[in-house]
Amino acid sequence: MKKNIIALFLVPNHCCLKPIALQEKKWIKKLSKNRAKQYEHSRGYVREALSHILEIPALEIPLKSPPGLPPELPSEMGYVSFSHCKDVLLIGWSMQNIGVDIERSDRRFESKKILNGFFSSNEKKTLKDLNDNEINSEVLKLWVRKEAAIKWQKGSIFNDLSKWNFILGTNILENKYEGVNLKSFFINYEHWYISLACNNNLGIKKPIICKY
Repeated sequence: MKKNIIALFLVPNHCCLKPIALQEKKWIKKLSKNRAKQYEHSRGYVREALSHILEIPALEIPLKSPPGLPPELPSEMGYVSFSHCKDVLLIGWSMQNIGVDIERSDRRFESKKILNGFFSSNEKKTLKDLNDNEINSEVLKLWVRKEAAIKWQKGSIFNDLSKWNFILGTNILENKYEGVNLKSFFINYEHWYISLACNNNLGIKKPIICKY
């Protein structure tokens, strides 16, 4: 398989559920009703997407994905990352480590608190003169970039959000605490903001989205 390939799949939440592994069924029993449905939906479609890429039956893929933890594949099968918002699931796969995130572009949240509490001085300076609607949109765009990077590093929003800085005017995210720079893709697609973080040496210009 080529190392510079990235596959992105967009799956609406209303799509019918797909089969999941026995261990995943056991984990579901410990979740709330809504969380269990989301878990079953995501793991079923992650398995189906991977089965097309890896040419392995979905239930035979050795995916390790307990609730609340980053998904893992054997190294020879690449890396998978996925993200939810209220109406869709985003799945990303590559032979190199990646992270993906998705949010509704019309999502409203406490953007000024996020900006002031977790963003860099350069990011604050660039956004300070925007009105409330513009700040909400621009902070959300930076949020999906940074969350994709956090998923790349297998980190957590609480511990790592403030460590990532987007270099405005580029496609680079930097983490000076760990001496890491990542390539950051941003896609404004239909009703969603989508971001993907990957190693700088991954030689692609823009990922392509496959929608169910």
